Amino acid sequence: MKTIKEKIAYLRGLLEGGNLYGKDPNTKVFWDHLLGILDDVAESINALGTNQEELAEYVEAIDSDLMDLEEEAYQDEDDDWVETDCPECGEPVSFEESFLYDDDVQVTCPECGAVVHRGDSFLDIDELEDFDDEEEEE
Repeated sequence: MKTIKEKIAYLRGLLEGGNLYGKDPNTKVFWDHLLGILDDVAESINALGTNQEELAEYVEAIDSDLMDLEEEAYQDEDDDWVETDCPECGEPVSFEESFLYDDDVQVTCPECGAVVHRGDSFLDIDELEDFDDEEEEE
């Protein structure tokens, strides 16, 4: 694949070698200015490409450093999490391990809302309202 500068040089060679400037002397001046502008644009594009590559390397280095920092900062906390699959939709659900030992906690799937874990003493508001309705009917 040819670079932009190579394409401009090819165009310049066609114009000069084929005598495509025509009879008007201003036409040559026009094409020379136009090709000069194209040369400047090509240099700017090359500089932008170089800057973008340097920036991409810099961001990658920052990302790597941040990942190392996160691993160090959250190293102990990662051990306190449980991951299980939702019984309804199969999506993985993560929650703190301490919820397994808390009788007043219910963990639901963030995708479908299905109950993934419920403590033994958990009182659901909807169930409580149903219970109140049954008492009123009696």
